[in-house]
Amino acid sequence: MIRTIVLAASAVALFAAAPAGAAEVRIKTAGKAPAELRAEIVKAASTVCWQNVRGESLATYLYPSCVRASVNDAVSKLNNPELASYNDANPAIRAR
Repeated sequence: MIRTIVLAASAVALFAAAPAGAAEVRIKTAGKAPAELRAEIVKAASTVCWQNVRGESLATYLYPSCVRASVNDAVSKLNNPELASYNDANPAIRAR
């Protein structure tokens, strides 16, 4: 059976005038090393967060925190100790 996770960025909570729903990206998790899986999660979070914050006057500030929160949320939902440890050692994105 192929396992997947749905990454939903909740940028809605970051600003009041947000659209009603958050975007989603599905990632297959089966058979992937922690580094590979986390890289895919970060890429998906980046895409979803950018869709949610682009056009906002504070997008530069909202984007990094959205990615960090989304990655950390997805990692915690997978309940994989190796992935969690790898995630803790490698922050998702730093403010530019």
